[in-house]
Amino acid sequence: MEAANKLLELLKDLAEQLPSLLTILACMIFAITRWKTTPRVSQVVLIGLVLLFLHLIVFSVVYTGVPEMFIRSTSYPSQASTIRIMYLILGLISNSSLGVNLAVLLTAIFIGRPSTNHQ
Repeated sequence: MEAANKLLELLKDLAEQLPSLLTILACMIFAITRWKTTPRVSQVVLIGLVLLFLHLIVFSVVYTGVPEMFIRSTSYPSQASTIRIMYLILGLISNSSLGVNLAVLLTAIFIGRPSTNHQ
C-alpha cells in the first residue's frame, strides 16, 4: 500500500510540473523546426531543453523517495539535523544541475553571433 501512495505522490508532483513540461516540449518542437536554418544553435538548445526536462522528472522522483529513506534510517534525536542536511544537499545538487542546464541554454543564445570589435 505504501508503494501505491508513493506512486500517487509522484504522479501528483509530476502533474504540478505539467505546465513546465509541456512548455519545454513545445520549445523542443520549435528548436527541431528551426534545425535547418540554425543547426548548431538548435542542437545546443535541444540539449539544454532535454537536460531541463530530465531535471524536472529526476528531481520529482528524488524528492518523492529520498527524504523518507533518510527519515527511516536515522534515530529520533538526530533526525531533525539529518533531515536539514539532506534537504541542503538535495537543494545544492538540484540547483547546481539547474545552473548547468541554464548555462547550456544561455550558450545557445550567443552561438553563431558575429563578434563585435569595439575599437
